[in-house]
Amino acid sequence: MRIAFIAGNYPTASRPGPGTFVRQFVRAMARQGNDCAVVGPVSVFDRRFGPLPPACAGEHVDGGPAVVVHRPRYVSFSSRRLGGFHTGRWTHAGFVRSALAAVECLSPRPDLVYGHFLYPAGHAAVLAGRRLGVPSVAGVGEGEFWTVEPFGFARAARDLADATAFLAVSTCIREALEARLNVPARKIKVFPNGVDTARFRPGDRLALRRKRGLPAEAFLVGFAGPFIAQKGYPELVRAVAGLPDVRLVLLGRGTHPAGDPQTAFCGTVPHDDMADYLGACDVFVLPTRIEGSCNSVIEAMACGLPVITASGRHMDDIVDDGTALRVDPADAGAIRAAILALRDDPDRRRRMAAAGVAKAKTLDLNERARRVTAWLESVATAGGAES
Repeated sequence: MRIAFIAGNYPTASRPGPGTFVRQFVRAMARQGNDCAVVGPVSVFDRRFGPLPPACAGEHVDGGPAVVVHRPRYVSFSSRRLGGFHTGRWTHAGFVRSALAAVECLSPRPDLVYGHFLYPAGHAAVLAGRRLGVPSVAGVGEGEFWTVEPFGFARAARDLADATAFLAVSTCIREALEARLNVPARKIKVFPNGVDTARFRPGDRLALRRKRGLPAEAFLVGFAGPFIAQKGYPELVRAVAGLPDVRLVLLGRGTHPAGDPQTAFCGTVPHDDMADYLGACDVFVLPTRIEGSCNSVIEAMACGLPVITASGRHMDDIVDDGTALRVDPADAGAIRAAILALRDDPDRRRRMAAAGVAKAKTLDLNERARRVTAWLESVATAGGAES
C-alpha cells in the first residue's frame, strides 16, 4: 500500500527530538511492506536551530523499504491571539499550502493520505485526499485537542468532516471526537501507541547504572517529559524531597535547580539511549494530568518498571491495577506514599514489573503497525473505519 504521511513534526539533524514517535510509526509501517512517503514541511525560521534539512532524502529502514522524506519550506508565525484572531492560522495556511504541493507531486500517487494530529497535518491530509480522490485519515493523539485552539471546535468539525477515518490513540480521544467534533463512531478506530520491544526491554539494572554513571545503591525514580505542571513535575519534586536514599532521574527538558542532592540525573537524552536510563531505575513516576497515549509510560513498562501515574480515564488503555499505582496528580503526598509503598515492597515491584512487560508486549510497535495496515487497507477499500 502506498501511504503519504503528513507530519507537523518529524526529526531533523538540528532538532532530533520532535516527531520521534512519528518516525517510529512510519518505519514500522514500512516494515509491513508499505511504500511510505513523508511530507514534513519545515519553517524557514527553523534555521535558528541549525541548517535546514534537505528538501528530499531517503531514510533506511531495517526490514523494509526506504522511506522518502520530503521537506517543503513554509513561513511560520508566532502563536498568539490578536483580539478574536489567532496568528496560528497564518502558520497553518502556509503549512497546508506547502504540504499539498508536495503531496500532489508524489509519484506514483498514494493510495491513502495520513495526517498526524488534527492540525495542521490532519486537515492537510483531508484536503490532499479530496484533491487526489483518495481516502484520508487523521491520526489523533493530542490530549484535550490543543491543536484545535486557533480554530475552535465548530470550524474544526467542518474542516475535518470529509476525513474518511480517524485513528484515535485512546478510548477517551475516541469519545471526545464524537462529542466535540461530531465524528460518527463508525469512522473511528482506537490503536494505543506502540513500543519497540526489541529496544525497550528489561536489562541488568546495576550494569546500566554503571554505564550511565548513576548511583548503584539509591532507589531511583524515573521521570520522562518536559518539566511542566501538566506532566506533574512540580508535585513529583515535592513528593521525593527529603526521602532518604531516593533519587530522581529526570529525562527531559526544562529548568531544574542545579546541584539538587535529590537528583541523580537531569537532562535530555537521545531516544536511542532512553532504554538504558529507564532500565536503570526502580520505578517510573509520571503523574500527568492529560495524555493521548503516553509513550514514556509504555516504554517504562517494557523496561520492567512498576509505574506510578495519574488516576483518570486517559491512562486506562495502557495501564491497569497490575501494572500501575494510580494517584491524584495534584497530591504530592499521595505520590510520595506510592513511591514509599513500592520502595518498601520489592516483591510487589517484581510482580508489577512482570505485568508491565507482559502488557507492553501487547503494545508492540510492529504488531501495532500490522494491525493498522490491515485497518487502513479496509478503509481504502470500504471507505470507513469499521472493521
